[in-house]
Amino acid sequence: MSFFEDIGRNNAQLSHLQMALAQLPHSIPLGNSKYNFEHYAPDLERVKLYGSTEAALNNVLEVTFAPRGRKDELAPCPFEFQECGPGLVAVVDVLTAALNEFPDSALLRKWVHDLWRTTIYHYECAKQSVRKYIYIK
Repeated sequence: MSFFEDIGRNNAQLSHLQMALAQLPHSIPLGNSKYNFEHYAPDLERVKLYGSTEAALNNVLEVTFAPRGRKDELAPCPFEFQECGPGLVAVVDVLTAALNEFPDSALLRKWVHDLWRTTIYHYECAKQSVRKYIYIK
């Protein structure tokens, strides 16, 4: 697949994830204290420490979504959302920018996949459906 095909595919999948996150079930509390990606910018000290903006973003995502580690692959989701709102939805903008810079990043694609699994998990727990299931493999 070409560079531009990767970017186009990533952007389409991320756009759908953003819509699904924006309409998460009401069983998840509304808030902006745990997830605040609206004004995210790479921390230069983390970039230096981890060696790249990709690795620094991975660290931020790990600390934010899975501070105690991700659940086993057999679990219905790798972590659970603690709240929903614009701060959570904005993680898609952060991932879109990062994947435009690193379109072949398995690390970032894994985050999108895990965010999808978690999103679908919350919809299914609320007995609601997501219009379309798209996974990045």
